[in-house]
Amino acid sequence: MNYNIVFLLEESSIENVLNELLPKIIPPEISYICISHQGKQDLAKSIARKLKAFKKSSPNTKFIIVHDQDSHDC
Repeated sequence: MNYNIVFLLEESSIENVLNELLPKIIPPEISYICISHQGKQDLAKSIARKLKAFKKSSPNTKFIIVHDQDSHDC
C-alpha cells in the first residue's frame, strides 16, 4: 500500500498515543502508517533502509521521525 505519511517511532508507547491522536487530526484522504522500533539505535539503523524502500514503491511519501531526548525535559 502507498502511504502519504510514514511515522518512524522510537518505541511502541509513542505509537499508542499517535493511534489515538492522528485519526482526529489527519483528514481521511491522507493515508499513514506508524512503524515502531525497539529504541533509538534500532530506529537510527532502520531510517536509511526504510527511506530507500519507500522511495522505490511510493516516491511521494513523507516521513516523520519521532524520538525523545532521554536526558532532557520532553
